[in-house]
Amino acid sequence: MQNDNQNKYEFVKKETKGVVEIKHLATNEVTHKKFRQKVPGAYCAKLIDPITELLLAEIQGDSSKAKLKKILLYQPDDSVELKDSGIFSFEQKFRWENEKFVWKKKAFSKDLECKIVQSGEEPNICIALYQPKNKKGGIVNIMSDNMTRINIQDRRGLEYVLLMSILSFLDKSDDSISKEKNEFILGEESKGELKEELKKLENKEKQKREREKKKSEKQNERIIKELTEADKAQKLKQEKMDEELARKLAEEQKNSTRPAGNHSRQRSNSFSSSSPSAYTPPSSGSNRTTYHDDNTFQSRKQKLAKHKPKEYTNEYGW
Repeated sequence: MQNDNQNKYEFVKKETKGVVEIKHLATNEVTHKKFRQKVPGAYCAKLIDPITELLLAEIQGDSSKAKLKKILLYQPDDSVELKDSGIFSFEQKFRWENEKFVWKKKAFSKDLECKIVQSGEEPNICIALYQPKNKKGGIVNIMSDNMTRINIQDRRGLEYVLLMSILSFLDKSDDSISKEKNEFILGEESKGELKEELKKLENKEKQKREREKKKSEKQNERIIKELTEADKAQKLKQEKMDEELARKLAEEQKNSTRPAGNHSRQRSNSFSSSSPSAYTPPSSGSNRTTYHDDNTFQSRKQKLAKHKPKEYTNEYGW
């Protein structure tokens, strides 16, 4: 029974031999591409991202019909052994995160299904189903709803293993149909060159990963530098704003402490009631002696004459 939670992919064989496009049925977008490598005396196929061309996974073996193949995963790196354990029927086994999985052909059908092998009496759970469509491909359902029922952390890695398994089954089928016309079978006589060719491929992929890593590091450094410069500019802008605010506050405080008017106008003047050029003489009852008053001068002469001895009386009579 199909469920909307399933990830449905369509395998489409291209005109170029060994190339398969994997499309997501919901979006009709090519999410992965498979390329089969021409390796002397061996079998090798790669799964890449169609946009970035990053290597996601690959499968290797002595041939497409080998009983044991190795699936290699990248970023993060991991490896899985795919074993052909069938004797009278189709059966392929592998382990992922200490769980056992098995590919089998459904009874009276060409469909292939992958199930997790449960312990005890618990039934096995189907996590993937491949349905051949025609000679140019088929449809695979990755059952996400069933995958949530099993204890798997790296589900994306498991999905790559499932895709590479099916792709290797298709390559085995192609090699069985027409061995003479298959350009990927280079013959046993070239088997001695296998290690050297595989080593070259590994070095090439390693160099590619290193270039991608350096590119990513440079990009991260550039982003960090831009963020740092933007942060510095923001800090300088904030400092200028703070300085301007402090200056305005200082001016406001200075203006608030200064008097509103002119100090000379508010200062009290004790002489404002009289003009400085006008002089008011003292009253008759004043004790202050004024020598410019004739009456006062005459009375003073009379007092002195009264108390003077007679022998000192001069011609004026005193």
